[in-house]
Amino acid sequence: MAELVIDASILSALFLNEESSEEIRDVVQSETTLYAPSFWRFEVSNAVWKTREIPLKTAKDLIEIIWRFPVYTNESEELAVESLSIARKYEITFYDSFYIAMAKLSMIPLWTTDKIQAKAADKAGVSLWEK
Repeated sequence: MAELVIDASILSALFLNEESSEEIRDVVQSETTLYAPSFWRFEVSNAVWKTREIPLKTAKDLIEIIWRFPVYTNESEELAVESLSIARKYEITFYDSFYIAMAKLSMIPLWTTDKIQAKAADKAGVSLWEK
């Protein structure tokens, strides 16, 4: 069974039916275990909020789905400290660095479309997942 740390850029694309959502759906419906920090739900919910063309009823339905979506979280003081080191070293946000730290310490690939985050992950020795 495959394991991935999946970031908010991928999950937002999935829930907002962006161009790559079909490919993402195939992966998340496979035998892949997904991990992300618990704040991913806030990030993706914010992306729904920012997409003003989504009717309110549809947006509310999406939020409910997001909050039930099966992504495992794994947070610790060790991850937070590693995240801070990564954020400072590569000059990225603490949020983005947390995904990288999860992948690094768990030794599993990171899946992101964020080019800055991907570059920092690569420099930090984290493998990037590509379909």
